[in-house]
Amino acid sequence: MFIPRHPVVENQFCQFAETTISGGTGDVLAYAGSACYLDDGQVDSTVKIFSADENKECFGFLMQKVKAGYHSVHPVGFVLPGDLGSSDVIAQPKYDNNGRIVGTKPAPVGVAHLGIWDTIHYNNGGNALNAGTVMGVRKNSMSELTGQSGDMNSRTSNQSVAIVLKGASAAQVSANENNTTLYPIRIKLLK
Repeated sequence: MFIPRHPVVENQFCQFAETTISGGTGDVLAYAGSACYLDDGQVDSTVKIFSADENKECFGFLMQKVKAGYHSVHPVGFVLPGDLGSSDVIAQPKYDNNGRIVGTKPAPVGVAHLGIWDTIHYNNGGNALNAGTVMGVRKNSMSELTGQSGDMNSRTSNQSVAIVLKGASAAQVSANENNTTLYPIRIKLLK
């Protein structure tokens, strides 16, 4: 969930980078609200989400969930009825020269810059998130936001990407992290 709550700046002319994930069963490639950066190996506005130890400049936040298509279990281009009317991006398969599926093609995706948003795509190690907490991007976590500024080992870099306007208690943060009950926080994007 990544919902605008104030006039925002949107970039609808980006694409999510091609992947080598070829599962083709609707796997989530990136969640709405994931921090992303521009792929400097491309000539157009291709974005990737942070992983591992990439020290890239945050470009913005994905406005849509990106999923692999269902080509392993249905014909290519098939969309489940539950996807109709949703804002999910369904990435189509990429083929090699022998007709084998080797990943997904680039897929159009919206990127948010600045503005005020509600999101459930965060993790703070079970600690409360209070108003005024400066958020960074977590390592190895599908580009989740984190307020653990004291523990820079848990962040991709020292850059601040958002600030909390309406946070969550420690119990709410834990429930959100455990995916039992989702509690949105309201953030102001700094990128």
